[in-house]
Amino acid sequence: MARDRRFPAETYDAAMASGEAPRVRLGRTVDRGIAPSLLGLVEHGVRRRPGVASALRGRVVLRFAEPLAPVRVIFGVRTITVEDGDLRKPDLAIEGSLPDIVHLTTAPHLRGVPNPARVRGRAALGRMARRRVRITGSGALARSLLRLLSL
Repeated sequence: MARDRRFPAETYDAAMASGEAPRVRLGRTVDRGIAPSLLGLVEHGVRRRPGVASALRGRVVLRFAEPLAPVRVIFGVRTITVEDGDLRKPDLAIEGSLPDIVHLTTAPHLRGVPNPARVRGRAALGRMARRRVRITGSGALARSLLRLLSL
């Protein structure tokens, strides 16, 4: 049966009950950390795109230019863990200032890449071109993560 596109976002509880979406949990936090804030973005993405969330596997770290703790996100089979802390060898690293990273992750995307047809998408691409945001590691994981987090 086709899914009703007028209501694309299932509730988190319904997605969990159906077995479609992984559980999102907050791990370790520190004083200068923002993991609880990023947890909200991840939970929102899981509610809107449970299929994308279920397919994600890997270890991601976000490192900020400001004096904030890095945030790591571990995408496992049944659980997504968001916590403050760095990773030695992440599958994907995203580095830049907090506002630049937020604008990149929340810009409108087309298949996991900022949409150049939209103003905010072009602005996000410009931040990457000017190296204000640096992405290293798995391109496929980066596209899936950006797709998950896009608003």
